[in-house]
Amino acid sequence: MKKEIQTPSYQTLLKDFDSFITVRNYKLGRGGKMHQNAVTEFLMWMEENGVTKIKEVTSTEMILYYEYLITRPNKRREGTLAEQTIKSRLYSLSLFMQNLLENRTIDSGFYIPSYGGSETSKIRNTLTVEEIKLVYAYCENDLESALLSVAYGCGLRRSELESLNVRDIQLSTGELIVREGKGSKRRVVPMSDTVIESVRKYIHNERHERILNSEHFEDAFFVNMRGSRMRGEHLNDTLKKMIEQTNSYELVQKEITLHCLRHSIANHLAENHAGIEFIRRFLGHTEINTAYIYAIKNKKRNKVTSLFK
Repeated sequence: MKKEIQTPSYQTLLKDFDSFITVRNYKLGRGGKMHQNAVTEFLMWMEENGVTKIKEVTSTEMILYYEYLITRPNKRREGTLAEQTIKSRLYSLSLFMQNLLENRTIDSGFYIPSYGGSETSKIRNTLTVEEIKLVYAYCENDLESALLSVAYGCGLRRSELESLNVRDIQLSTGELIVREGKGSKRRVVPMSDTVIESVRKYIHNERHERILNSEHFEDAFFVNMRGSRMRGEHLNDTLKKMIEQTNSYELVQKEITLHCLRHSIANHLAENHAGIEFIRRFLGHTEINTAYIYAIKNKKRNKVTSLFK
């Protein structure tokens, strides 16, 4: 990698960032040099990869840069960069993005991956929109379509899928109610037209037939062949079967779980310019996770657009 930034606009951004960290006392001690070096390397990498305008940076470039960081050789010793170094670089980029937003250099932020050491493989354990469409195309019954629609399209946790009841599905308003999410928090999730249709078909057809086999009243949304509530493990096994039905070696190797679908919808919402506040509420986070740090110009969002129509 070359030693100096060539693009004039990037040189200006770096000077602005230097002023930004100086005013906020981020430049005290070794911190200032660390932040400057991190942003310099980031901008030079973008230059070398044909991105010469900061507004052209997308989640695709950020994921590629992330992969570069975790695999690039350490210049001071053998091996790759230390875990703490990678975390520091990503933190510096979050400060850089904050500066860009405050100066209105960009209208919305870009994706900044989180780093978890040995858990870095998790970045690959998500599905693209095309892969979601593929799994959806190979669904063999209404239950499978509904599971994919709700787990992905509504971003529910495994425990939330298990505890979901029919009364929580508001078809008339296009909303799904999570009555007790993580931390016992209630939230309302918008459903796309595709999700609504999948849910409607399942309720009126397959679920209705399964409930007829039940010896007691069952309000559970996802029910097994005996008409009883499906547990989280059974739901995960169902998803695994759905993945295998695609006959896609690449998909099977990803070892996708229900939680991976939740990460997938978060990524796709961000790519479609959903805002940090919308994603936080949609996922039911008390605070937005570092992996979902995206900034926005307009925080008023419409209902979730169908991403696998």
